[in-house]
Amino acid sequence: MIRHRDVEQLQQLSQAPGKTLTVYLDVEQTNAANRKRQFETHLKDMLKQLRAAHPDDDELTLTCGEVEEIAKTIEVTGKTLVLARHSKLGVTFRKVIRIALPSFAYWSNGAFLRPLLEALDEHERFGIVLVDQKRARLFTVFLGDIEEHKDLISQIPPRPDSPTTDKLRSQSKMERHHDESVSTHVRLVAGEIARLMDQLEVDRLIIGGNVGVASELARALPKRLRGRLVEVLPIPVTATTDAILSRAGEVQTRLERAEELEVVRELLKEVRKNGRAVAGLAATLEAINEGRVWKLVYLQGAAIEGGVCNACNMLFDPADEVCAVCGKKVESEPHMVDRMARAVLERGGHVEMVDGPAAEALRAVAEVAALMHS
Repeated sequence: MIRHRDVEQLQQLSQAPGKTLTVYLDVEQTNAANRKRQFETHLKDMLKQLRAAHPDDDELTLTCGEVEEIAKTIEVTGKTLVLARHSKLGVTFRKVIRIALPSFAYWSNGAFLRPLLEALDEHERFGIVLVDQKRARLFTVFLGDIEEHKDLISQIPPRPDSPTTDKLRSQSKMERHHDESVSTHVRLVAGEIARLMDQLEVDRLIIGGNVGVASELARALPKRLRGRLVEVLPIPVTATTDAILSRAGEVQTRLERAEELEVVRELLKEVRKNGRAVAGLAATLEAINEGRVWKLVYLQGAAIEGGVCNACNMLFDPADEVCAVCGKKVESEPHMVDRMARAVLERGGHVEMVDGPAAEALRAVAEVAALMHS
């Protein structure tokens, strides 16, 4: 899990004097190209290209060797390896996160944090509450990790069994006491949710557990939080964290796919009217080279080859052999999407990888496209 102290450590590296090698590496095991630790080969290729762009930098050569050795020890538990190494200070940051980021290596003064910080900003933090008549468990889910914060148990008097005729009056009183105690429990949980959501800046809320109590809790939420409630699910209050994470992931994925579809629809609308969007490799590369891209949009798993001029960092179609700007040789780039994403991020832009219905809509036009600055 990415915690505040992790971000603080990276920010310290970003401000440290001297050069830092920052690596973002796709290690997801659902990608066949990464199995049997083949992602280490991709890493070596990236670092080889980086060294080619800095041929006389002995410090980079040393740091690349160190990073390759560190990568051999990484246990793959997510989708992207984030690794920053400052060789002179002897400081290393390494973390495998459960979201996909474009692969690339950066050699710069200070760690290059923009891809990670953008992911932290754009990925919503979910609050999850499982509640029944006596118990409530409060969790947060962020970047594919789950953390349990509270396990509340209230003292609730038992609901009476079916009474005999002479005990009806007592029965009614006991039922009221039971129901009032459950309502008090629900209000207590609602207050804890409000505090948790404010403290941890939770964006969305899922309520699960006993359906009746969960519905009552939804109604008891403060008005300012009701707009963040996205789902009431029949998840048992005793569910394992893996089961909770799985159900929350389904909701999160559905919301993300819907948001991606809106982005692609807006993009294609702009493309059709020759507005502030372009589609296709050639047009997108031209826009990136001119610094006009606000958001790069591409298909998940898109494998596009291209070319790059290491002398002036211009990007080209794979058929181009000579840089149109400086006349130097264009080098082959087998991971063109990653290179395009890096160029956009370094200029303050954004990247959006799409899947599902959004990917199908984009695929009908191109594998890669871009929205321009207004």
